[in-house]
This record gives sequence, structure tokens and C-alpha cells, in this order.
Amino acid sequence: MGPAGRGGPRPGGGPPPGGGGGGAPPPPPPPVPLDAAITFAPVGELVPVAMRALDRGGVLSIAGIHLSDIPPLNYERELFYEKEIRSVTANTRADGVEFLTLAAQHGVRATTHRYPMSQADRALADLAAGRFDGAAVLVADA
Repeated sequence: MGPAGRGGPRPGGGPPPGGGGGGAPPPPPPPVPLDAAITFAPVGELVPVAMRALDRGGVLSIAGIHLSDIPPLNYERELFYEKEIRSVTANTRADGVEFLTLAAQHGVRATTHRYPMSQADRALADLAAGRFDGAAVLVADA
């Protein structure tokens, strides 16, 4: 997930129904609206929270094997502006091994650029500016 950089106000906000699950306060919103987000948690109450964090045209991918019921969504706050929710089919460890084997056989290579964790802001700025192709990878500071 990454910052959208398109600016402009987001509709809605506020806590999700039920206060964010189990009486816990909802997580704070990100500093900028997101282009995309991925949830792995099996907690359906996080879906509206994640949807509110998205910018216009943003996509939420739900990547869990199990998900509790999703509370009702508020159209204006959580879906308006062409936001999308996608479910992602869960794969097994064997599926992953098979995929990586095929990728190696066909010469698929990932292009990564390493940044120390302390340079996370620089990594995001480089990504936003299109200074490289591939993925930025944050590693622990030495």
C-alpha cells in the first residue's frame, strides 16, 4: 500500500460501528489517503476502517482464509469515489513452492531496491517520484 498523493479531502471518517472490535479504539487514519490496502486479519470490523483509509479509486484486498462478518458499510464514507473491495484466494504452502519453482524455471526475477528502515520516508518519496521500477524493500538498520 502506498500514499495516493492526489490530495483532497476524504469523505467520512469517525469510528466504525461498534468502536473497532472488542471495545478497542479504531486505529488512527494514515497520514495520507492510500491507493491500496491489504487486510490479513480475520476481523470483518476492520473492513470499514480500511475502506475509509482509501483515496478515490482505492482498492482493499482481503487476503485472509477466514473473515468474520463485515458490518454494514456506509456508502458515502466507505464506497463512494469508485473504491473497490476484492477478495484474494488463499494459497497453500505447496502452491507457493510450485509458483516459485515455475518462476525460477522461466527466469522471472524481482527487481528490488533496499532501504534501511530509517530511510522509509526516502523510499516512499523515490517510489512516488518514479525513480525506479520494481519494489522498495525496507531492511533493519545495521
